[in-house]
Amino acid sequence: MAKGQDIIVENDDDDCRLSTWITRNNKLLSFNSVNTLCRKGLIRVNGLKTKASYRLVAGDTVSMPIPSLKTLDNKTKLKFDPLLEKELKDSIIFKDEYLIAINKPEGLASQGGSHQGDRHIDAYKSTLQFDSNEAPRLIHRLDKDTSGVLLLARNAKAANMFTSLFRQNLIEKVYWALVEGVPRKEEGIVESYIGKLDIWKPNFQKELIQEKSSWNRENKKKALSYYKVIEKVGSQYSWLQLKPATGRTHQLRIHCAELGTTIVGDRKYRNSQSRNYKGTPFGSKKLFLHAKSLTFMHPVSKKTTIIEAELPNHMSLVWKDFGWEV
Repeated sequence: MAKGQDIIVENDDDDCRLSTWITRNNKLLSFNSVNTLCRKGLIRVNGLKTKASYRLVAGDTVSMPIPSLKTLDNKTKLKFDPLLEKELKDSIIFKDEYLIAINKPEGLASQGGSHQGDRHIDAYKSTLQFDSNEAPRLIHRLDKDTSGVLLLARNAKAANMFTSLFRQNLIEKVYWALVEGVPRKEEGIVESYIGKLDIWKPNFQKELIQEKSSWNRENKKKALSYYKVIEKVGSQYSWLQLKPATGRTHQLRIHCAELGTTIVGDRKYRNSQSRNYKGTPFGSKKLFLHAKSLTFMHPVSKKTTIIEAELPNHMSLVWKDFGWEV
């Protein structure tokens, strides 16, 4: 490995994705560059080759090469899609000196990763720079298949302020979902421990998949979500309001499945009795999960700020068919 720099991960960065942590702290590197460096083993954690998706632990030592960064970035220059640039600009729902919020389209990844190529928001963040001296930075992320409110800080100072709000759980997140069936209790809490399972495929390649409900705490993290039924169609479908108190991967999808009410369009956490099992209803294969709003006290103005995102088309059409008012 090329001689470079070793950085110790601090407590505040515990559980941060490696790629996010590097791009936040090293302006020379794009997300694609980090992926490439990790694949080549040029970025290591505690001396070991590590995936860009690795979740850091306080005290980890991240080793990065100083040479070749410029060369690598030259190889990963993007060819911007003007249609996607326009879509992102049109998706802006809030903008001030410190923050930009967009209504992220379903099917567009927040960050790069396997099979994502360059079509993700992190790669196009300069499109949203406008009059700022810095390109905006993602403060959090939404899954590719989830639409809704996504925040980007307009400078490093703002990134630190809003990241701190998320870490202290001072931002209320509200999601809307269309699920199959109706929970036995129309309002309640889902609490479990979520982690990864090692699954060996027939070709003997190991794959990490998200585990469903488990109280076995080994290698897992506590996940807590609040839910409430807003509307329902008999016993077939429900409109759920979901408020995650923690931020685990696929947390809401897993918790809805644990309630026995799979999110419509979720083919990963369905079961054999699910209407999603052999196809999706409503003529859409999209996931019916939307990040509806974020509420927080603005760290500069000290005013309560509520940012809301309209439902995507595939969800609003079903809401209209069911006669549900939003």
